[in-house]
Order: sequence, then C-alpha cells, then structure tokens
Amino acid sequence: MKLFSGLLFCFLREEGESKDLINELPDCILSSIFSLLTLKDVVDATSMVSPRWRRLVLHPILTRLNLEFDIPNVFGISIDDDAIADKHRKQDFIRCVNKVLQLHHGNKVDSFKVKFYFNRKSTAILDEWIRFAITKGAEVLYLHFSRYSEAEKGNYYDFPCWLLSELRPSTLKNLSLTGCVLRLPPSFDRFSHLTTLYLYEVIVDNISLARLLSDCLLLESLTLDYCWGASELMVKVKLASLEILSGSLHMNLSVKPPYPAKISFGSILHFNLCARLTQFASFSGLETLHLQLEMLHHDELPRSLPTFRDLKKLEVDLLFSQKADLAGVLNLLKATPFLEQLVVSVLHVWGACFGDSFCEDEQEIRKFSGLKHNHLRKVKLQAFRSTPYEIEFAISILKNTTKLEIMEIDPFGEIYLGAGVWRKVMGICGLYASNSSWEEKDRALVQEKLKEVKTDARIIIL
Repeated sequence: MKLFSGLLFCFLREEGESKDLINELPDCILSSIFSLLTLKDVVDATSMVSPRWRRLVLHPILTRLNLEFDIPNVFGISIDDDAIADKHRKQDFIRCVNKVLQLHHGNKVDSFKVKFYFNRKSTAILDEWIRFAITKGAEVLYLHFSRYSEAEKGNYYDFPCWLLSELRPSTLKNLSLTGCVLRLPPSFDRFSHLTTLYLYEVIVDNISLARLLSDCLLLESLTLDYCWGASELMVKVKLASLEILSGSLHMNLSVKPPYPAKISFGSILHFNLCARLTQFASFSGLETLHLQLEMLHHDELPRSLPTFRDLKKLEVDLLFSQKADLAGVLNLLKATPFLEQLVVSVLHVWGACFGDSFCEDEQEIRKFSGLKHNHLRKVKLQAFRSTPYEIEFAISILKNTTKLEIMEIDPFGEIYLGAGVWRKVMGICGLYASNSSWEEKDRALVQEKLKEVKTDARIIIL
C-alpha cells in the first residue's frame, strides 16, 4: 500500500498553493501504475471515495488473468512465517480472497494459485475457490497447503475430482499440489490435457497414480516428492522430464520407452543408488541428469558405474554432514564420456562439524590423473569453500579436460526444490548452508593454486 499512499499525497507547492499533479495524469498511465498493486491493496481500495481512482485501481487487477494468493500478496509482507497462520490471520486471508473473487469480472483466468496454511477443515471454502478457477477456464492450478507436523497428514485437504467432473470440460494443463490427498474416482477423465504434474507431500495410492500416468497422454513433466501411499511408479507416457526427489525413494520405478530426456533424482546414498544409476544409464536419449544426494557419515558414491552414452549435462548436489565425496563425482565424470556441462554443489548440513575429514582425500582425487575427457566444455562449482580437497578437485578437472572453455567458482550456491524451482543458498538456507565466510584471501588462494595449471579454459571466481 506504500505505492498507493505515496500517490495520494504527491503534491507540489507552487506559488503558495498545493497542486495535485497525480490527478492530472491520464487514465492510461494511472492504470499502468495501479496494476503494480498487490491484492491486499485491491481490497483496501474498494472503500476509496473517488470513483475515478476506485475504477482505475480495481479494473486492471479485477480482470487479471493470473491470480496469486499467498502471504506476500495478501498481507503485503515479503516472508512466509508459520506464526502468521493463526486463526485470526487465516480469516483475514479467506476474507481477502473471497472479496477479490466476488469483485473479479474478467471472463478468463489463466492461472490460479493459493499458498497458505489450509487443511480439510477449510474444504467448503477451498472447493468454491477451485470451482471459480475451473469455471473461468484456468489452465494452471497451484494449491500449496503447508502442514504443521507429521500428524497433520490425517487432515490433508481432499482434492475435489468430483467437482471437476461436474463442471465444464477441464482446461487444466499444469497441476501443482502440496499437502493434499489425490484420489481419482472411476471414469474420471478431466486431467486429459495435463502437461505438468507436481506432487509434494501428497497422499496418492497406486491405482490413482497408475491412472494418471496411463490416461494423461499429453503429460510432459512429472515431479514426485514426499508422496505417501503409492509404492509403484510405472511410466508409460513419453515424458520430457521426470523428477523423483528424496521423499519418494520407496517407489519401485518402471519406465517404458521412449525415455525422458531429463531426470532429477534425490537419494540418501545408502538407498541403493547404484541400482538406480544403472537403470538410468540404460535410458537411451537421457541428456540431463540431476542428482541430489544426501551423504550420511562416510557415505561414498558408487565406484562401479555403467556408461551414460547420451548424457550432455550433469548436476550433482552433495548434501553432506561430514564428508563430500568429490572423488565419486570424478568417477561419474568418467562414466559420462560425452558430457558437455557439469555443475557441482557442495552444501553441508547446518551445524555440522568437519575438520580433517573434509580434506583427507586429496590423494584419491589424484588417482584420476589419467582420466581424459574430450567433450566437457563448461564446469560450475557452487558453495565452494576453498579447502585443499575442493581445490584439488578443481585442478583435476582442469588438467584432465581437453575442450574445457569455462570454469566458474561460486562461494554460494542453489538448492533444487523441484519443478524447475531453485533457491539461493546465501549462507544458511533451511537445513543446508553454503560458504558464508568467503573472504578475499579465499579467492586469492584459489586463484594462486589454479594459476599453476596449464589450461586454455577461462576461470571465473565470484
């Protein structure tokens, strides 16, 4: 509301009189300015005295094609805070959404997004919001309902498939659910246009999941993370992207050709990673592989790996508590002879203690001195801590790549959340942390060590 308040009181004293310059602006300019207001501003603006201003504020927002209701938009604050989910705030949130939907007079809505602390106690309200979105022809439906504890799973909101069956043929192309139950009733066919499906902390059974993957013939991208209830994942449609993140490791995976071009996989290292990598290596046409690996105690990456013949890009996130197995990453490089791009992020668990164990394996890195890679062109090392172990890893890549064009070293990094969403890790971010103490001396040390390597690659140290 700061923008709106600033406009109201933008006056200029000229020759002893106050002159309201804002009201002299043409409608098209004011409308453009007001289109930047949040949904909270919209509700507040309904009580404005000036009919002209009320019309100009409300019209561009209440005909929006993309409606997004979350804490920043509704309450005008920039952070999501569990404390804001108290009963009073929830009623304020509901009141704001209801008011906007009541006043909305556009004929079409392209996307409808709600992110707040809801469960099945709010079923009647949430059903009406979804009815509004589907009736308006929404192609993107994003429902992220955070839970408070493990016990909350019993109170998850049931996604109303029955409602979609009652309404016009669904235009949904992108469905994203968090904290929901998804059960497909018999003869349900309203997901036939889906191209993207994201399920996080969703309860879904084997039958519903199998039907999703057999009936959604246009599906291109599937993300499963912390999904409960299903033990089998059988992919029969042609996916461009398949993501099975760390919370869904219990599923047995079967993929029929044609295989995905991109796979993101999260795993705890002792969770039979070798068998999964062997399976992925057999997928012809797999060009991008993203591995997000939790390393407990002294876990190591598999040393015996099949060859990935088609892989062009490899992203490896090592989330560790004591030791990051960078020698294992070099072994992955050996198994990907046609790789062109490598991204390695080393994020330690916040509060973890590591000393000599982080630096003790420089000798193992040197074992790969005979490895020659003839296709790798770009390398990015994230959350770099300038330890001897990491520096030796960077040197090994520089020495053993014949076509490398650029190596970028970043003291910070990113953590992948799924569905193409990344979050910057600047120091501590949730459970994980990057290098929050990067200093000029660290940069100078890395520059000095890497300068000793004869290479044509351009080295960028951020």
